[in-house]
Amino acid sequence: MSYEQNFLALGNQIPPQPSVPQGLAFVLWRKEGSLLTLSGYGPFWGPKVPSEYTGKLGNTISVQQGYNASKLTAINLLLMARQAIKTLDNVVEVVEVNGMVNCTPDFTQHPEVINGCSELLVSIFGDAGKHTRAAVGMSSLAYAICVEISMSLVVKT
Repeated sequence: MSYEQNFLALGNQIPPQPSVPQGLAFVLWRKEGSLLTLSGYGPFWGPKVPSEYTGKLGNTISVQQGYNASKLTAINLLLMARQAIKTLDNVVEVVEVNGMVNCTPDFTQHPEVINGCSELLVSIFGDAGKHTRAAVGMSSLAYAICVEISMSLVVKT
């Protein structure tokens, strides 16, 4: 199957199209040549964040919930990429993922949380989905989301 078909096979796991929250001054993506950079985004379902994805890892959010939030965030990022390049079949490779985890000071399982994103990317793109990555802890994130992830991709020009 093509990358686009792999993505669409997620079916009802695909949320409504992401958008910039009202009143904020940034764009969801920027394309320069073959580099597509996606803004940091979270586990939104349309304009809302499901309640199970608000809070802190190590306190009110489990590693599995964080993993699921990371996966939903990756799906949102791919929707943003589709806005920019029309179809995921135009992706050459995923270059970089930067994952931020809203967590308590003693939480140390950031990599396991951001694996939700990384594993989804590899399931969609195969070897082209393997990427460099950072998975770091934060004392807070906007709207109390438990994860925020940004991504860079090489795309066909």
